[in-house]
Amino acid sequence: MIRRDTPVLRWLSMAAAFLFMVLPFPDWLSALRPFLLALVVAYWVLETPQRMGLGRVFLIGLVLDLASFSVLGEHTLRLVLIAGVLHLMRSRFRFYPVWQQSGFLMLMLYVDLAVLWLMHLSQGLPMVQAEVWGSPVLAFLIWPWLYMLLDNLRLQNRGR
Repeated sequence: MIRRDTPVLRWLSMAAAFLFMVLPFPDWLSALRPFLLALVVAYWVLETPQRMGLGRVFLIGLVLDLASFSVLGEHTLRLVLIAGVLHLMRSRFRFYPVWQQSGFLMLMLYVDLAVLWLMHLSQGLPMVQAEVWGSPVLAFLIWPWLYMLLDNLRLQNRGR
């Protein structure tokens, strides 16, 4: 099955995830917010690695850092690490069942939170809230649905 590149879908999905990341939520809900942009970037790294290289991921993270007023490079480093691991493991990862992909992404997001915690610790910034450690579980639950949604939208655009 040949899948054509769908740049409009790719950038619209990233824009939606980006908005989800920067929209203000109540504190209790904000801590549980999954790193949705990382999931969307993960999908596009897996499906179109030639179009979603580490340079683009770096720029997306940099824009998120600027838009969310976080430490410059915080989201950038986190997204590049996730995308880099997925680029390295892409050939194996794509053929796992979606629930195993979810588990692996949840593990990667826990490592991502550990990196975030270490970055805050090393810079003397306030530590991340304890509730944030539940967000990878939400990402675990979201991934199969997000994967199917984006894959179906891509397949619909195949003939166009």
